[in-house]
Amino acid sequence: MKKAFFILLYFFFLTSIVIAQSTTTTKPQPKGKTSAELAKSNEATKKAGLTSPSQAVQGVEMKFDTELIDLGKVKKGEKRKFKYNFTNTGSEVIEFDIVSGCDCTTNDWPRTPIKKGQKGVIDVTFDSTEKEKSETVDVDIYLSNKDPKTGRAIFRRVKYKFELVN
Repeated sequence: MKKAFFILLYFFFLTSIVIAQSTTTTKPQPKGKTSAELAKSNEATKKAGLTSPSQAVQGVEMKFDTELIDLGKVKKGEKRKFKYNFTNTGSEVIEFDIVSGCDCTTNDWPRTPIKKGQKGVIDVTFDSTEKEKSETVDVDIYLSNKDPKTGRAIFRRVKYKFELVN
């Protein structure tokens, strides 16, 4: 009888602990922005071409529409033109140093600085004349902007792929 009483008391104690831990209390929320401040913030966000204030990144940041373009089937000797569209979602102006790829790739990039919120385009022409097989090709982007941690030029990479057919 004593043993059953202690077991019952033990389960009651455990149940109380589980219930106490699963009950959440509402914490007071920090003061938010006034509706006028929110409207002003949203307006600035729209002007910058961003969808939310949290999208803005400190430093250099490029947001590409896509970082991998699939050209699909390409005949040997065929040339294809395509674009990488991007937006400067960072807090600094973006300045390009050079954009490069393999010998099969010709690139054209913005020569003027891209300001915060502005859009830019990297034009690419792919020539499959010298290709022997399907592959994924890197397009390397070197910016004049320096990484504050390393002091080196900032580097980004986008890619395109193709299926070579005869």
